[in-house]
Amino acid sequence: MIQTDLLVIASGAGGLSAAVTAAHLGLRVLVAEKDAQYGGTTAWSGGWMWIPRNPLAVEAGIVEDIETPLSYLRHELGDQFDEARARTYLEHGPRMVDFFRRHTALQFIDGNAIPDFHGNTPDAALGGRSLCAAPFDGRRLGRQIDRLKPPLRETTLWGMGIASGAELRHFMNAMRSAASFRYVAGKVLAYWRDQLQHGRGMRLVNGNALVAGLPASAFERGVEIRTDSPARRLLVEEGRVVGAVLGGPDGDVEVRASRGVVLACGGFPFDVERKKAWLPHAPSGHEHWSAASSGNTGDGLRMGEAIGAALNGQLAQAAALAPVSLVPRADGSVAHFPHLIERAKPGLIAVTAEGKRFTNEADSYHDFVRGMLAAVPAGRPVEAWLVCDHTFIRRYGLGAVKPAPMPLRRMLDNGYLKRGATPAELARQCG
Repeated sequence: MIQTDLLVIASGAGGLSAAVTAAHLGLRVLVAEKDAQYGGTTAWSGGWMWIPRNPLAVEAGIVEDIETPLSYLRHELGDQFDEARARTYLEHGPRMVDFFRRHTALQFIDGNAIPDFHGNTPDAALGGRSLCAAPFDGRRLGRQIDRLKPPLRETTLWGMGIASGAELRHFMNAMRSAASFRYVAGKVLAYWRDQLQHGRGMRLVNGNALVAGLPASAFERGVEIRTDSPARRLLVEEGRVVGAVLGGPDGDVEVRASRGVVLACGGFPFDVERKKAWLPHAPSGHEHWSAASSGNTGDGLRMGEAIGAALNGQLAQAAALAPVSLVPRADGSVAHFPHLIERAKPGLIAVTAEGKRFTNEADSYHDFVRGMLAAVPAGRPVEAWLVCDHTFIRRYGLGAVKPAPMPLRRMLDNGYLKRGATPAELARQCG
């Protein structure tokens, strides 16, 4: 049996935030992660957060009263708006950012030029409400970096993460601007130097930086992260959760947590039965594709339900949606690529199998998929095609296909990318 103060189950941003905060307050903390690497879906994410009135925005002179973003949420959420919950979030979000900046290795870059998703909603902002994890030097993790989940390879260049914003623009413009070419060349050379010296890139960005900065400080405060340790069940005594049973290479172990257990296991993107029950577009549970970590199978939800908790079935939607393409890999596996950037560039349209455009391609990823769900006839596979010309794909890339000078041949050969000289020929290639 293991004794600790706080047991945190799962190691994405939510779990690691709880762990490092508790450790800062003097608690003994154990983090249990079911996968072989820590970081969860966060390690593959963009690492962005919507935190109105955050310190970086204020320091840049973007100051707004709490009532303004509260009004935006009120209009966005309609009947689902919970003022107490929304106000609590808006009050504590900036404090969270300030805490991590002052007390942990996690730092941030601003998104002061990034507008809210729905610009026509009353009290939407043109910027100042978003921020992202700043690039992080992986060497600070020491040997623990070997257990950090790397970014999804298909979103990288040879495994090298590319930071959102200005850095991504440099990579897009590398063949059009001497300054961008020099910037990219410097980053690529540094990456390959890291590969030779450390076996991986050490400049971590986006979500990978987020789940590196948090554990760096957690490790310094004595937090233990146990990988390959799935939670089996919660332990309850006299109506109180007192710990959990964890699996592991040497069998199950009982963990007693005197101050509580945090379930930070995420949702159910790879729980077939739950998808079948909660997602109308996935009647068998297999029609929904997600870019989340495959270990995200709804464990925390089931453990909570086993001791009397219940899911809220009154939400407008049971899942946050994003368009995903399936990328064949050389080893026979398939990667799930999230289309978050290139579909909004000029020169691309999204169409159904019938060739009908169904949405504003620059809409938020959730709105894009909602439009697709509404456009596809009942009983048909929920899918669409992103269509562009050769100039576009060499300029911006398309999904897992990188822009020039990266070659197209492999993606054409494996069927991920279809090509035709005319719309009719392209339609035939797509079947």
